[in-house]
Amino acid sequence: MAKILLIAFPAEGHVNPMLGIIKAWADRGDEIHAVTTVHYEERIKRLGAHVHITPDYIRTLHVDEGHIDTMQPFFHAMLQTSFDILEVVETLSQQHSFDFVYFDMFGAGELVRDYLHIPSIGSNPSFVLQEAHFDTPLYKKDEKADHLLEKIQERFGVQPTRLMQFMKNRGELNIVYTSEYFQPSVDAVNESFVFIGPSFLKRADQHHFPLEALEQEKVVFISMGTVLGDTEAFFNLCIDAFADFGGKVILATGEKVDQSLLKEAPSHFLIEPYVPQLEVLERTDVFVTHGGMNSVNEGIHYNVPMVVIPIDKDQPMVAQRLTELSAARALDKEHLTATQLRETVESVLGSDTYRSGIEKIEESFQTAGGTEKALRVIDQFIKAK
Repeated sequence: MAKILLIAFPAEGHVNPMLGIIKAWADRGDEIHAVTTVHYEERIKRLGAHVHITPDYIRTLHVDEGHIDTMQPFFHAMLQTSFDILEVVETLSQQHSFDFVYFDMFGAGELVRDYLHIPSIGSNPSFVLQEAHFDTPLYKKDEKADHLLEKIQERFGVQPTRLMQFMKNRGELNIVYTSEYFQPSVDAVNESFVFIGPSFLKRADQHHFPLEALEQEKVVFISMGTVLGDTEAFFNLCIDAFADFGGKVILATGEKVDQSLLKEAPSHFLIEPYVPQLEVLERTDVFVTHGGMNSVNEGIHYNVPMVVIPIDKDQPMVAQRLTELSAARALDKEHLTATQLRETVESVLGSDTYRSGIEKIEESFQTAGGTEKALRVIDQFIKAK
C-alpha cells in the first residue's frame, strides 16, 4: 500500500482531472492525503482520500492574464497559498512518511517536493506546453511578493527556481490527461510525459437543474468557465444571439457574474450560476465554450461539437487544435457579434464534419490507457526510485 501526498490547485479544471486517479488509488487500498480548499473537500473525500484544508484566496479573484498588473493579486495569492500548503505539509510530515507527492502544474508542487525530498509526479491538466510559452513575464517581484518569498525561504528552506514555476510545476514523471493524437507537436514532448487520456467521474454534487426540460430539444450550452469575471456583456450578447432560437439555450454564468446586469431572457433560456456540466453535455447539440481543457475534454467525451471562444492561458492553443482536427469552429471574442455567434452555431448544428472530428479525438481518448495505465507507470517509476 502506497502513502501518497496530493497537492491540488483549487480550480475546477485542475481538480476534476485528478479525481479518476484518486479513486483508482483509493480503490486498491492506497492511502491518499490531499491538500486543497473547502470547496473541493467533499468531492475528494467521497473518493476515499483524507483531505487537509487551506484557505482559498484564488476563488474570488478576477484574473486577466493579458494585463500584468492584474496578475499581481493572483501571484500574491499563489505565494500565500504556497506558504499555507507548506504549513500543512510540515504537520503531515511529522505524522506520515510519504512515498511520493502528486501535484498540479499550478501552485506549490515543486516547493513541496524540495521540502520533503521525495519522488515527485506532476499532474498536467492541459496540453504539454513548450518552454517558449512561459517566456512572458506574467509576474513581477514587488514588495509584497518579495516578503512572501522570503517568508517561505526562512520558514521552510525552499524557493522557486524562477517565478513562472508557480504556473509550470514539473515532476520527474508527469501524467497528462489527453491523448498523443490531440496533443499539438507531440514529437517535441519528452518521455517524462505520459499520456493517459481524460477520465470522467460523475460528480455527486447536489443540484436542482431541470434536466428533463432538455429532452426532445435542440440544446445550445454556453459556459465560459469558473475563473473569469466581467463576462456580463458576453452573456447579454448570447441572449441577443439566441433570442428566437428554436430549442433550449443554457447559460452557465459562474459565481462571479452580476445577475442584475443580465438582460431579461426569453423563456427558452435556462440561466444559472452553476449547472451539472456532465449531465447537461449528455443532452447538448452544440457547446459554446472558452476552450478550457477540462470543459473541452468533457465535450469530446460526449461527442458534442463546439464553438470555441478562447480568452487566455492555453485556450487559444486548444481552440487551434480543435479547428485543425475539424472538431470545432473558433471565434474571436474581441470582435464577436450576436449575428456571427448565431450563424456559427447554426453552421455547426447543420454539419456532420465537426461531430466526425470530435469522434476521432474521443477514439484516441478511449485507447490512451486511462487510470490503469497511469497507476502502472507510476508504480514502475516508484519501484525504480
